[in-house]
Amino acid sequence: MAKDRFLAQGVTHTKRQRGAHGQKDQKNQKNQRSQKSRMRSHGSDGSESDGVGDISDLEHQYEDASDAVSSADEFLETPAEKRLRLAKDYIGRVQASTQMTGGIDAEQIDRDLIAERLTLDANERSGRWSRQIARNFAYTIDEPQITRVLRFGHALPPTCVALTPDARFVYSGGKDGALVKWDRVEGTKLHVFRGLKKKRPDHNVGHCDEILAVAVSSDGRFVASGGRDRRIHVWSVPEDRHLGVFHQHKDAVTGLAFRRNTNHLYSCSLDRMVKLWNIDELGYMDTLFGHQDGAVAIDALQREQAVTVGCRDKTVRLWKIADDAQLVFRAGAATDQHRITKALGSAPEIQSELNPRVVSSLNVHETTLRTLAGADAEFSEDCVDCVTMIDEETFVSGGDSGALCLWSVQKKKPVFIHHLSHGVVSTGSNDAPPRACWISAVAAVPFTDLFFSASSDGCIRMWQMRAGKTPGFDLVNVIAVNGFVNALSVRELVPEDPMSNTRDVVVAAA
Repeated sequence: MAKDRFLAQGVTHTKRQRGAHGQKDQKNQKNQRSQKSRMRSHGSDGSESDGVGDISDLEHQYEDASDAVSSADEFLETPAEKRLRLAKDYIGRVQASTQMTGGIDAEQIDRDLIAERLTLDANERSGRWSRQIARNFAYTIDEPQITRVLRFGHALPPTCVALTPDARFVYSGGKDGALVKWDRVEGTKLHVFRGLKKKRPDHNVGHCDEILAVAVSSDGRFVASGGRDRRIHVWSVPEDRHLGVFHQHKDAVTGLAFRRNTNHLYSCSLDRMVKLWNIDELGYMDTLFGHQDGAVAIDALQREQAVTVGCRDKTVRLWKIADDAQLVFRAGAATDQHRITKALGSAPEIQSELNPRVVSSLNVHETTLRTLAGADAEFSEDCVDCVTMIDEETFVSGGDSGALCLWSVQKKKPVFIHHLSHGVVSTGSNDAPPRACWISAVAAVPFTDLFFSASSDGCIRMWQMRAGKTPGFDLVNVIAVNGFVNALSVRELVPEDPMSNTRDVVVAAA
C-alpha cells in the first residue's frame, strides 16, 4: 500500500506540473501572436527593413537546416556504411596512385593493378612475407657495372649507412663524428654535418664523438644519428639543417630505427635501455627495460613493436610496445662437431642453374665444414651483434660465431641455423684453430624472401628464404666488396612502369 500511495502521489504531482506548464504555454503563444502582428504591420509600412520575409534571413535558415541535416546524416551512419565509405576512399586513392603514364590505359589493366596493390597491402598488414623476389637476383653480378664507390667523405672509417626511401640519397656516419649526405645517382657529396668539439659553444648541433647509427624516416623527411657521445641528433633531409637533439641516453647510442609510415623513432644503447621518440614533436615517449647487457642493434617494421639484440647477454628481444610486453629469445648458438655433421647431412644439393660464383662459394663452405668436422673444432657465440626483420613475426640475427640464426615468434630457440655462413679465417698458428668470420651486418627487403649479410671475408651474401612449411634459407648470390663491412642498408625501388614485374634493389655498405 505504501508503494501504491507513493506512485499515486507522483502521478498527481506530475498532472499539476503539466497544468502549470500548460498555462505558461498558452501565455507564450498569445505573446508570440501579438509580436507577429506587430512585425507584419511594420513590414507593410516599410519602416522596418529586417522583417520575417527578408531574403537574407531565408538563406541563413536554409544553411542552418542543411548543416543540421548533414550532421544528422553523419551521426546516423552505421558501422557497415562507414566501412563501405572508407573502403571506397581507399580504393580511390589506390587507383590514383596506380595510374599508367604510358600509351596503354585499359580498364582491365587498371583493375589488375588495383587488385595487385590491394593484395600487397593485405599481405603486409598480415605481418608475414609473401613476395618472392630473390630468384630474380641469381644472375652473375658484374661489380664494376653496378657498384659505385663514394670516396673522400670521411677522415676516418665509416661505421654506419642509411638510404632514403627512394634511394636517391645516402647518409653515412664515421668515426670522425661527421654525417655525410651523398647523391647515389651522381656519386657526389652534397653536404657534410661535421663533428664538433665539446668545448665549442655550438656543440649541441653536431656529434662530438664517433657516430655509430643512422636511420631515415619512411617519408624521407628526417634523418637521425646517434653516437658514442650519448646523443641523438635529428636533421632535415630537404633543408639539410639541424632540428633537435636528445640527451636522455646514459651511454653510447648503438642502434636507430624508424617505424614504417610514422615518424616514431626507436633507439637502443649500451646503457641497456630502448627508448621511443616522437620526431614530429621532437619529444620523448617511453623507455623499455630488460637487457642485461648493452643493446647493440634494433629494427622495426609497421607494427608498434621492435626487435633488439643484447651483446653479451646473448638474447634477442621482441618488444610489443602497445601491450607493454617483451618476448625473450635465447641466442648463443654453438657450432661444434655434432652440429657441423648435421648441417652437412641436411645441406641441399647444389643446383646447376646457380651462377659459378655461388657454386664456388658453396663448394668452399662444404669443404670447410668437412675439415672442421674432422678436426673437432667448436665455435661458440659469445656476442649477438646484428638483427633484421624479414616480416613482423620472423627475423634473422648474426654474431661472432659466424652463424646466421632464423627466429620465429612461435619458438624461443632458432628455427634454423646456418653455421659459418661467411667461412673461417686462419689465425696464423698451426696449433690454434681457425676463427669464424664475425657476422657484422644483416639487412632485409621487408616482406620478401631476400636478405643480405656481411662480414670481413670481402663479400656480401644474398640469401633466399625457403617457401613452404620447412623454415630455412639458402645462398642465392655473392657480391664482392673490399674491406670490412660495418653496416648495410637496403631499399627496393618502385619501377616507373606499372606493368613491370621486376624491381631493382639498392644495397649500401659502409
